[in-house]
Amino acid sequence: MKKAFLTICFIAVTVALTAQQWNIAIDHYETDSQLLDGCCTDNNETVFVGVWDTEAYAIKIDEHGNYTQKFFSRDNRSSRFHSIIPIENGNYFVTGVSITNDIEYLWVLVLDNDMNIVKEQYYEKEEEYSGPDVTFYNGENCKAVVDDDGTIVVCVGVRMPFLPQTYRTRPVFMRFNTDCDRLNSVFIASDDYGNLFYDTNFWLTSIMNDPDNNDILVVGPGQGNCSSVMRFDYDFNLIMHHVFYEHIVDKIVSEAISDHIIDDNDILVLGWITDPDIHNKHMIVYGKADINNGYIYEDLWINKPDTLNYTIDNHSMCYVNDTTIYLASRARLHYWGGPYALELYLVTKNLEILGSKYFYDETGYWPKTAIATKDDGIVAVSTSRSERTYIKKLLREDFNPIPCSVSEVPKEKIKAAAFPNPTKGEINIDISKISTIDSDVRFRIFNADGRICLDRIINGMGNLLTVDVSSLPDGTYTFQIVKGNKNIISDKFIKE
Repeated sequence: MKKAFLTICFIAVTVALTAQQWNIAIDHYETDSQLLDGCCTDNNETVFVGVWDTEAYAIKIDEHGNYTQKFFSRDNRSSRFHSIIPIENGNYFVTGVSITNDIEYLWVLVLDNDMNIVKEQYYEKEEEYSGPDVTFYNGENCKAVVDDDGTIVVCVGVRMPFLPQTYRTRPVFMRFNTDCDRLNSVFIASDDYGNLFYDTNFWLTSIMNDPDNNDILVVGPGQGNCSSVMRFDYDFNLIMHHVFYEHIVDKIVSEAISDHIIDDNDILVLGWITDPDIHNKHMIVYGKADINNGYIYEDLWINKPDTLNYTIDNHSMCYVNDTTIYLASRARLHYWGGPYALELYLVTKNLEILGSKYFYDETGYWPKTAIATKDDGIVAVSTSRSERTYIKKLLREDFNPIPCSVSEVPKEKIKAAAFPNPTKGEINIDISKISTIDSDVRFRIFNADGRICLDRIINGMGNLLTVDVSSLPDGTYTFQIVKGNKNIISDKFIKE
């Protein structure tokens, strides 16, 4: 009966003619359903795992948008999946939780490409974090990564009593082989490493292996309301810990996430800070951070200036290559209770915004996770407040990257500060009074709602900037040319 009901709940899949972009909408009504993690295979299939009601759940989608789903029922048990990563032989390593007779187990398993269980193991809580009030926390606090030696490192949060009527989440690091055997396990108590984890939750956002020294980098946890980067050795001994700071306003960065190590010293970071001038307004900060001190030494603020109470969270970062990096976040519109929207940005390693996408309907969006695909695209998962899950596949060209070029033309060909205006295609901007040799000159476009459409570094010598805006929707736009922190030129143009 339940499976028949689920067949009815899955509504139609819209597959684009190119068989590369697609949208899936899944109605689960009053059923608790969440997709918490995902990965992409070498043949460009995407797999997401989570929970449907009380059952662990997985959905696999091919590159054309065709999908299959599987429910992992267990007699007299409730279960859920937390994380999934691809491993050798086309298999997947999955971590989750299974509960039977009120006993909670860490569930570790290997799935083949058809989502069949190849191996599995159940692990009870260890003595350091056992007890009736201790639980493995939700899937947003569980991450896994394949280490250089082929073993799998898993970090999972456990929620446990801290003070009377209060709880804190503590981390457990584990190492497994591909047979699901646990090779090592380290629990970090509240008083370990001084006061680092004493009065704060360990809120994990990213885990990466550093191939140069076989260390594990962990991003997310910090003291108080902040984010930090931590380095652990092979045996999970803490080597260093630094809180992320934004250099311009000297503010702590919250909810940081990363999925790309630039070199031995630097990583790309996405997080948010509170606007220094407007209370309760959050701004996205995307930048480069020194992992040896947590200092974000170069950054890009992604801001929506027309909304005072505009907050963002639930980040994802999807690195494809230096010129194709996707940022995803949840945007709260107008007030604390929502509604919410999904915002996606196409950015570069040089901290430029090449394009953006925005999704919203009356039910609202609650982004949960996003992954990069093998064809340089992105698949984003959102759950609406009316209990519908959206899975969207987009390609790089869907973001309509806007070309810009600098050239030298005779002065008599420069007809105005910005021309033609209105325009159907290109707009030319006089930059004869600006030196564009330095890399701190940027060109930005905002739509009528204040949403940023483009943020590019202007490079090259010339007196005319040419921008192809043919991909922008018709409307009125504001453009800026900024050098450092100073606005040099600001004007409007009409795209028709």
